[in-house]
Amino acid sequence: MDNFDKKLRSLLDWIKNTQDEKKPSTHSYISPKIDVKDVKLSGRGIYAVDSLRKSELILNIPHSFLLNFNTVMAHIARFNGMQDYLHIYVPFETPEPDQFTKIYSKLTREEILELSSFQLLSIYLTFEKQRGGNSFWKPFLDMLPSMDDFYLMPIHWSDEVCKLAPDSTQKSNLKVRERFETDYRVICNLIQTKTDVDVTTLLPRQDMLLSWLCINSRCLYMSLPTSKSTADNFTMAPYVDFMNHSSDDHCTLKIDGKGFQVLTTSSYNVGDQVFLSYGPHSNDFLLSEYGFIIPENRWNDLDVSKYIIPLLKLQQIEFLKENDYYDNYTMTKEDVSFRTQVALATVQEKDPKTSRKLAALINGINDGEVFRRDSNLLLTAILRKVIHEAETHQYLEYADDPIKQTIGTLYRDRLSIAKSVLSSIQEE
Repeated sequence: MDNFDKKLRSLLDWIKNTQDEKKPSTHSYISPKIDVKDVKLSGRGIYAVDSLRKSELILNIPHSFLLNFNTVMAHIARFNGMQDYLHIYVPFETPEPDQFTKIYSKLTREEILELSSFQLLSIYLTFEKQRGGNSFWKPFLDMLPSMDDFYLMPIHWSDEVCKLAPDSTQKSNLKVRERFETDYRVICNLIQTKTDVDVTTLLPRQDMLLSWLCINSRCLYMSLPTSKSTADNFTMAPYVDFMNHSSDDHCTLKIDGKGFQVLTTSSYNVGDQVFLSYGPHSNDFLLSEYGFIIPENRWNDLDVSKYIIPLLKLQQIEFLKENDYYDNYTMTKEDVSFRTQVALATVQEKDPKTSRKLAALINGINDGEVFRRDSNLLLTAILRKVIHEAETHQYLEYADDPIKQTIGTLYRDRLSIAKSVLSSIQEE
């Protein structure tokens, strides 16, 4: 039995442990018709080992085995005595004081509630990994991805490699980087006030980044009463997180008193992989957020903001900002976004604030036909630039480096959309 199989067995033994459960209805359920497999090239995933019917329950993970704001608060409450979280059931907890639980004991309820769920879970995962066998979550933590699993993510790329990527990929990556840097700064500032030890030895940057990426790539939507925003409505669910993304066929999620449930939405044959959907995301987004892309992704779009924005004069920029139409100009193979249409129309107006036909377009009174001819001319010139840029970078798809191959694939996606839209314009 290899290391993966041993860790998987430990996870299953842990999550199926019912010795301290209060009600049989809250036990974990993992269908005998599914299994985790580590497949070369595609990685870990859940596969059907027997036929599955449509609407069949395949997983139920009780609330006490879900890692989210509430369960973390309940575990920390065992050390700092937060009364309003002590009532939450925490199974099999064996508190043993160490340098990390001492920090938990010093965190006040008010300080913790100032953190986002992302920040709190990032601290907790990083500390609990270092607590090793003292952590209730060890079997789950041992099965989380390593940094090698995220090697394709642009957050790891050098500046030189980043410059090779499409502008839209760079923009997505910058958002991810800024989110992590903000969270890391907030976390370090708080924890440093609770210890005399250099915070970077307790929360090493790379360890924190790995925890943060694990949360970002494995969290699932779950409404929580303590959430300060929709961004805090998430949980990590052991075993469920082995399910990979598909934008087409995927299972559905259900939350109730029994826990976090996964049900099929179609039938599966033996050997089929069982998927979840992370949402309708383009390859730019999937790569920057999760570290993978999917072929023929129907949610791909083409961001042409960097070509349109330089065409805008100050008055036009002010107008678009006032009306919330500035930046993020995209299109798909089938459609040019309304936002892009408004921007192209605005380019044609010297004084957009007084333009009745522009106001009529934005308010849906007309379909913008009056702008169409010149908009198509502008768009044609833009698309030809996109096509030239994509063709110039096509060589990357055939490089030996997997990262450069991935960048080449992103350009191929852009090329496909640009040619499709250009063909549609020429047929008008």
